[in-house]
Amino acid sequence: MTSWADRLGVFDLETTGVDVETARIVTACIAVIDAAGEVVERWDWLADPEIEIPEAASAVHGITTERARAEGRPTGVVVAEITQTLRTLFGLGIPVVVYNAPYDLSLLDRECRRNELEPLVDPAPVVDPLVLDKQVDTYRKGKRTLEAAAAHYGVTLDDAHDAGADAIAAGRVAQALLAARPEELDIPIQDLHGRQEIWYAEQARSFQEYIRRRKGDESFTASTAWPVKYPAHPGAYRDTQPIPPLEPRFGRVPVIDFSRPLGLQLAPPPNVRPAPAALGVPPPDPAQAHPGVVPSPEPPAADAEPERPGGLEPLFETEPAVETPVEAPSDDTDADEPTARVTGSKPSVLRIAAAIVTDPDGRTLLVRKAGTTHFMQPGGKIEEGESAIETLSRELAEEIGVELDVSTAEYLGLFRAVAANEDDTVVLAAVFAMAVDVEVTASGEIEELRWVDDPDLDLEGVDVAPLTLDELLPLWERRRAQVLGF
Repeated sequence: MTSWADRLGVFDLETTGVDVETARIVTACIAVIDAAGEVVERWDWLADPEIEIPEAASAVHGITTERARAEGRPTGVVVAEITQTLRTLFGLGIPVVVYNAPYDLSLLDRECRRNELEPLVDPAPVVDPLVLDKQVDTYRKGKRTLEAAAAHYGVTLDDAHDAGADAIAAGRVAQALLAARPEELDIPIQDLHGRQEIWYAEQARSFQEYIRRRKGDESFTASTAWPVKYPAHPGAYRDTQPIPPLEPRFGRVPVIDFSRPLGLQLAPPPNVRPAPAALGVPPPDPAQAHPGVVPSPEPPAADAEPERPGGLEPLFETEPAVETPVEAPSDDTDADEPTARVTGSKPSVLRIAAAIVTDPDGRTLLVRKAGTTHFMQPGGKIEEGESAIETLSRELAEEIGVELDVSTAEYLGLFRAVAANEDDTVVLAAVFAMAVDVEVTASGEIEELRWVDDPDLDLEGVDVAPLTLDELLPLWERRRAQVLGF
């Protein structure tokens, strides 16, 4: 019998302080554990918080200011990758365990706002062992720290205050709680998430009454918000001097375009950063107002349902490009000076879902559609109302006769390149990785299949789509070396 604890994401931060409004991320870990509590996937980060790390904080987690500056990556990049990884897990329906969730998730929210990144909105499902432990064993005396909970439930925690050790231990404590109190906790994960909201609010009100009674402070108020305490003044966290991000890191960490949030928007935030060159975005026309940001459809109504996270939200094709007259250069313009184009247009954006399909021998699959000359990854256009994963499921069944197991598809991020078969068009692809051990056959609009082991040999003299050639084949080769061992 399956339960919500059979596969869990786990998340923990180590920071510069205890105040979510001002503390900065120093280290972070997100991992996935199986039903036995064994780690099956893991991501770790070390950030340069760009402020001094107090000695008291360094004494807890062991990271000094000097080490963070020497070895840490820019905060904006780290925060973007952490947020994207969590979006992916939530988008796939994987519960994420966070011990004392309102601290870690609220601090991450503030870091997103400070770095002008789209924060998580109503992240779910979340499992908070601290809330569960207080609910099922309310009157147990003693501390409720992670170390104390791990000791009580028989979970080994050898390196407390290391983000990885804490995250994994928290996941195992959650599994131990379920095993100890199935009559209260063995319920559908959506119901458990909702009950934790209620339990946390009750626990906060009880603590508030305790403080008022014992300390005589009638003004004390405990927040009842869980799992995130959203800020009263969101604009207060904007960084007025943003640091340009490095190029994104490929491989085992999901990648996003750090200059924009995943969700569609009518207009970008102020001071939006340029899109990384590594994503293959054509240089924008200087006359265009917002480089690196894809124009979106009309804004949703105020009461519209929030977009789904992790690149799984419906993505719609933008309106066709419109020619924009630009003042022609005068005859006396210096020939060495750059001049504006007489006419210009912003490329249309074709939003697609694609898969890096790998077989047991480590080869990757490319397809060529009828009436075209370029090979590319299987996939296709995201239709209105579809999520990226829904599109991919449909396209794989239609094109190569493969039924997609969503639980095994790994979301890798959004990638851009010039379209191979459409003029004046940029492809924005939500890309997934998956392995197949069944025979694939060309069907539907697919005319030819090609398994690639060595791109230099197998694709010699073959036309390959820019997205595949410049972005996805190099990514596949890196993943094959790092993850598959080929």
